[in-house]
Amino acid sequence: MKLKTLCQFVGVMLLAYGLTACTASATQQATATPVSVPATATPTSEKLITLATLEWPPYVGEELEDHGFTSEIVTAAFERVGYEVKVEFMPWARVLQEVEQGNYDAGFPAYYSEERASTYLLTDAFVEGPVVFYKQVDENITYTTLEDLKPYRIGIVLGYVNTPEFDAADYLQKDAANNDEQNLRKLLLNRLDLVVIDRFVAASIIDQSIPEAKDSLDFLSPPLEVKTLHVIISRNTENAEQKLKDFHEGLQQIIADGTFAQIMEKHGMD
Repeated sequence: MKLKTLCQFVGVMLLAYGLTACTASATQQATATPVSVPATATPTSEKLITLATLEWPPYVGEELEDHGFTSEIVTAAFERVGYEVKVEFMPWARVLQEVEQGNYDAGFPAYYSEERASTYLLTDAFVEGPVVFYKQVDENITYTTLEDLKPYRIGIVLGYVNTPEFDAADYLQKDAANNDEQNLRKLLLNRLDLVVIDRFVAASIIDQSIPEAKDSLDFLSPPLEVKTLHVIISRNTENAEQKLKDFHEGLQQIIADGTFAQIMEKHGMD
């Protein structure tokens, strides 16, 4: 709470100075009437943070309310500690490249991997997502180990991290696409046998863009993995470690005061 108290003090002093600079004495300044200051720190141009993300409903999307629940959470966390937030959308492979080069301060939402942890600064996880295999409903596909999936054509997305075991399984027939919707459409047309995808993302895409697939496609249980989602911060951006620390502080604040839960509930993810 020290940051909030400091912001309140500075805000009051600046207001007092502005009201009396032309005509008031130092004594008049000291007795200026205090005003209330919002709990959110006031952003300045020096605390602008640029974020890169992708179209990945229901987690994030340019046409979603407040750009989706992950965007609203990340934005709220940074704004709470005084940042002005700018979000731009692009393909995921470009998000990774632009953030690594420092053209954007950070990107989200990113699965954890050791490679990413060495390339970027990764925040603590702030949400989770179940990664599953989608298939045709009438296809009797089961598996115990990944070796069982050798006969099948499996759709993946360029630049996505799945699981270490799956990503390292060069013996599998993997077909990379630019996005999840492309893979689901190929699956519907029998051009793929399986698609690796977040279960919530698949349900959203089918509901919004491929309604004809509702009775034709389904997921295998159990999930391949329940993945944690993170913000990746460029190691080439100014004050990268401070941005990491600030995000964690803002995230803790919005969790503590119920803002996080409200966002999740508003987007139907509670």
